[in-house]
Amino acid sequence: ETIQTELLVIQSIAASTNVASTVLSLVGVKKATFFIDHARAGSAAFGTNGTEYRIEGSQKASGNDTWVPIASVVCSSAVAMTCAASGDHAAAAGTITILSGTAAVLGDIYFWPSGGAGSSEWMKVSAISGTASFNILDALTNAHAAASAIIGGAERWSLLIDTESLTRVRVVANNNASGTTQAIYSRVACITEL
Repeated sequence: ETIQTELLVIQSIAASTNVASTVLSLVGVKKATFFIDHARAGSAAFGTNGTEYRIEGSQKASGNDTWVPIASVVCSSAVAMTCAASGDHAAAAGTITILSGTAAVLGDIYFWPSGGAGSSEWMKVSAISGTASFNILDALTNAHAAASAIIGGAERWSLLIDTESLTRVRVVANNNASGTTQAIYSRVACITEL
């Protein structure tokens, strides 16, 4: 197994925009697992469809006319819950305190974009304490500032693809899959099997 460089480093993608990842050569690669992390930049709903992440393959070593869809996932389009941190949170914190408001939902994935894309992170709710705080399954990787927004509706996938018959692959974040779209955050990585 070879851990590849992230195909799409964590970044904000504007509404009504498509972004293609870097291209990964698959010469000698039999299988690849794609890790897709998706988050909303706000709570508003999408029109009809959420963002689509499309894995595309090519039989040629170069050129742009041979990309074909291999697999895809479509994100939720519903309104997302948001809250704000009630204080600063250090890296390694496992309990998130929030300003009074809507309670977190057990098992949901939240995204904390404070400090810019590079220090943003995804977290899974593992326990709830009313509307004042919630615990996360894994401690924070980064520190986050008070009053910064925490956004629900985040999603994560891993897709195992047989790539032996492909020459190269990329992932397209299609944030233009609906009549009304919102800004998002995305990250895509890949591990290959030789």
